[in-house]
Amino acid sequence: MNYSEALRYLNSFTDLEKLAQFPKNPFFNLRRMEHLLKGGGHPERKFFSILVAGTTGKGSTGFFLESILKANGVQAGYYHSPHVEDPRERIRVQGDMVSPKLWAEGLSVIRKRLQTKPLPKGWGVLTYFEILTFLAIWIFAKKGVRVGIFEIGLGGRLDATNVLKAPLVILTPIHLDHEAFLGNTITKIAREKAAIIKPHGHVVIGKQFPAALRVIRRAVKANQGTLWKAKPVSSIPIGLAGDFQKMNAGVALKVATVLTEYFDISLSLERSKEGLRGRNWKGRMESFQRSGRRFILDGAHNPISMKELVRSLRPSSATSGANKERDLWLVFGAMNDKNSREMLKVASGLFPKVILAGIAGNRAKPIAMLVEEAKGLFKCVLTAQNIDEALKIVRQATDPGARVVVTGSFYLVGEARKILKSAQRKSISLRVDG
Repeated sequence: MNYSEALRYLNSFTDLEKLAQFPKNPFFNLRRMEHLLKGGGHPERKFFSILVAGTTGKGSTGFFLESILKANGVQAGYYHSPHVEDPRERIRVQGDMVSPKLWAEGLSVIRKRLQTKPLPKGWGVLTYFEILTFLAIWIFAKKGVRVGIFEIGLGGRLDATNVLKAPLVILTPIHLDHEAFLGNTITKIAREKAAIIKPHGHVVIGKQFPAALRVIRRAVKANQGTLWKAKPVSSIPIGLAGDFQKMNAGVALKVATVLTEYFDISLSLERSKEGLRGRNWKGRMESFQRSGRRFILDGAHNPISMKELVRSLRPSSATSGANKERDLWLVFGAMNDKNSREMLKVASGLFPKVILAGIAGNRAKPIAMLVEEAKGLFKCVLTAQNIDEALKIVRQATDPGARVVVTGSFYLVGEARKILKSAQRKSISLRVDG
């Protein structure tokens, strides 16, 4: 297969949300992943694996750790989701996407193995995420990485990534999210996520809610493991914007210490600090300057991450004079399974005006529902069928100097990023031609 054919093959696998519509489908199990690993000769045994679970901060924490390893000359792979623009973003080696050729090769290998050794009947169907997870494992083994970082997709206990026997796991703040799958309390959700802890394993945490912390401590004790609590970094420059990133960076730095002391992966503190300056991370408080307006793109997609985003933005919004409120806009969209009502409520504490934008795909929450959820929260509520229309409204309704925050979904952020990057290229072209 070439790359285009490989993508079509990948997209032929369904996602978890669609499978959830079929109650008899056993989508929560690890047997399918075990089947892939066995058929592939257990490529996961060729590198040291780390699992990252939690409600918020998983991606940034994994990114900081990846950057630390890279700065220390340790060959690292990082698997995360979702992607912002290109599905290859999900599988990184040394901080970069791998080539389309390698993607196509890996997916060709998977297709051939499934043709010769199909899944046993009654095991359900392979999901998009499971195929990508095995592809990441295959690529990491193929590229000879020493450490593979895997971000949990959903929950933990039965997530495809938990097929890995990771001796070290990271648990970022745990709160309510994916309640339909994981439970409607922090305690229930924490049980699912803490189930990635292995016997005698090491667990690194940062800030946790009390209910989650109690569950984590019990799980560590039951597994005769070791719990490490990190602190936010201070007086250390970091490459990602937002005060909340200091905690994520602190967790990654603590993981580096544990790797050095217990797993013979020697990491210099000075080089690790240098690694925290990495910036190659799309859609996390990412800033664009276009037409005299500042656009901030952030993939906050649950109430707790929205609170952190608002907290990070509030100081700067209060320092630019009494008229600043007029110049602050929110562009918001969300997926069906997200608590967008609470996110909008949190955002309304900072943003007086919102544009509710549609997102491509049948998983997106309809604009009519978002309008209902936003009632009474904002001074001004506008709607747009898509992000392109939303950005046109911004240009018409704001003056140069305005700040516009696009958030609520990585999918919305990805669509906005493509448009803003295209506008940048056109602007550069016009200046050159002129």
